Amino acid sequence: MDIEEISQTLYKEKNQTLKTIPADFYLEAEKYIRELEKEIGKTNNPRSPESKMLNDEHERALSDLETIFMKRIGKVITRATIQSHADKPISKDIEKLLPAEKLLYDLVLQGIEAAKVELLGPILYPDSGKVPIWPGIGESRHASTAILVEAKTGREITVTADGKETGTVSGKNNINEEYVIVRILKDLPTFTGADGRNYTVNAEDVVVLPQLNATGLIKRKAAKLITAGEKGSGEKDSAKN
Repeated sequence: MDIEEISQTLYKEKNQTLKTIPADFYLEAEKYIRELEKEIGKTNNPRSPESKMLNDEHERALSDLETIFMKRIGKVITRATIQSHADKPISKDIEKLLPAEKLLYDLVLQGIEAAKVELLGPILYPDSGKVPIWPGIGESRHASTAILVEAKTGREITVTADGKETGTVSGKNNINEEYVIVRILKDLPTFTGADGRNYTVNAEDVVVLPQLNATGLIKRKAAKLITAGEKGSGEKDSAKN
């Protein structure tokens, strides 16, 4: 993969048509970005034309990849919203989705149905007795819990949706070698971390992230490393799974 392939993919995604992209598109993009970063690291003079060219290509590639992601996600959500009003499948576009995009499509459909039951249900079907089933959080969104990982001790803390700590269990002893604390500098789309968990973070959040992901965000100036002395009371882990 190179910058031209990414640019061509972005160009194709600029209209509302959902295009088929290779199943390994993001994997190949990751390899390309890592190679660029290696080349940037080899340059002796960061002010040289070569270094500037590589850095510009790196920033452009990251920006284009995020735009591709957001455009495709927007199309996924639009199609799920339209499908929620239909009695049968209305589009073959679903076959063009990557596995993660298909999962999002299904979750959006489930979420729309849950919201309809909770908000419109009592009005339209007062005697139905249906309970909204929110995707990923069981019978009720109020039963949601999160696992916060304390980077220095490896302690895992179970926290309820209202922020109350309900208990602790022992975590990994080497957690501080795998996770770091960072301050997020800008709103970011949900991403899957190196630990397989999904993270949703916003500007000014102080969060615990896998070191690999934190390093990538810091290089993109989307996050800042927090040292032990700077650790604030707002620390949280935004993982949803």
